[in-house]
Amino acid sequence: MSTRHIEDAYDAAKLIEGSLLDGWALGYVGVPWPGPWPKVNGDLFVVDPDGWQAGIAWESSGPEVREISSASATRWGVYQIRFPLPVMSERDLVRNFVAVLPMLRDLRASVAATRASFALKGE
Repeated sequence: MSTRHIEDAYDAAKLIEGSLLDGWALGYVGVPWPGPWPKVNGDLFVVDPDGWQAGIAWESSGPEVREISSASATRWGVYQIRFPLPVMSERDLVRNFVAVLPMLRDLRASVAATRASFALKGE
């Protein structure tokens, strides 16, 4: 998997193989969890085609999306995201990523001007 330029908010070495889709990719925050499965929540990150990242605190229940932290120089936010499919494996994480990608694209688009303002400030 090509990792392009990825900023320092999260570790590019922890991208999930097979998650690259249209320049977007999913990665682990920290160490991938051992069993037992199914999992009901966890921490991941997403990288957009420009290399800007966001944190994802995924849940199997709760609101569809909730902002936890707003954009900064190294990431476009941290969001609680409800995954619509049960997570029984890493492959299911990728399936859920594909399912929520349209929402992630909308969230990223909504903060596009924010990144430009950080660049102007030199952050």
